[in-house]
Amino acid sequence: MSKNTEKYFLNIQDQILLSLLSLESPKNRKPLVDNWKSNIGKGKTCVIENGSVFEKAVVTFSSVSGKKLPSSSGIFKDSKKIKKFKAMGVSVICHPKNPMAPTSHFNVRTFIVFDKKDKKSWWIGGGCDLTPFFPYKSDITLWHKSLKSMFDSFNKSFYKKFAKECDKYFFLPHRNERRGVGGVFFDNLNYKTHEDSLHLLECLGKEYTGTYCKILQKRRKEKYSKKHRLFQQIRRGRYAEFNLLHDRGTKFGLDSGGRVKSILSSMPPSTSWIYDMPKDLKRYETRLLKILDNTWVAN
Repeated sequence: MSKNTEKYFLNIQDQILLSLLSLESPKNRKPLVDNWKSNIGKGKTCVIENGSVFEKAVVTFSSVSGKKLPSSSGIFKDSKKIKKFKAMGVSVICHPKNPMAPTSHFNVRTFIVFDKKDKKSWWIGGGCDLTPFFPYKSDITLWHKSLKSMFDSFNKSFYKKFAKECDKYFFLPHRNERRGVGGVFFDNLNYKTHEDSLHLLECLGKEYTGTYCKILQKRRKEKYSKKHRLFQQIRRGRYAEFNLLHDRGTKFGLDSGGRVKSILSSMPPSTSWIYDMPKDLKRYETRLLKILDNTWVAN
């Protein structure tokens, strides 16, 4: 994979990290930066912890390669024909401190594979989704309209297709619940040339950051109680369940021998599993589940 490809992803990482840090108080604008190397690749993990806005936010770049493409990549049907592969991407997870501010996730990636005849194939994938615990309909509408506008500039069929895939993917079958209010999710996409595809990922990074930061600006100082905080902890448990049981990115990282410390850095900083939901929190749950059951795809 060319240095130019790596530059695209590092630029996406830098742009997102700087935007998130701009929301923090000056004393919290020095993230932990871990440049790492392993036997299968390299990466750069940037972590904001215990900030004024983010209890935890992680922005990770990784570049890995190998001879066997794990089945958890979810793409290549004839994996036995693969001679070697390389994967590169940026992953972001934000867990705000204020329960009124939604959690968000963003990921973009590219795969390049060579078969045993040295024939090259490539594709891109990615997406972003929003997981509020105390939803504001205006935030959800802004989120989806912004994504639609961005994808319409590339292909008017993309947004609706990718939004439906997002609702399908970010679903917890054991709970029979959606994880959040959706966004976009796509994989195995070849948009014109590889350069054009990388530009699409770059634009998604800018759209995600701009829209999410607008939402955080509105919600970061909302008043909340200990009850709100407890409900946030309980719902973060759902987030952890999805990542550990169903998320292909987590499985791919672990199956490919990736760096566990970085792969699991997306986990919430604190969660709570309570056997019986306290009665005074059930009204929060009832309202949230009603919102999650809606289809928020923008027209």
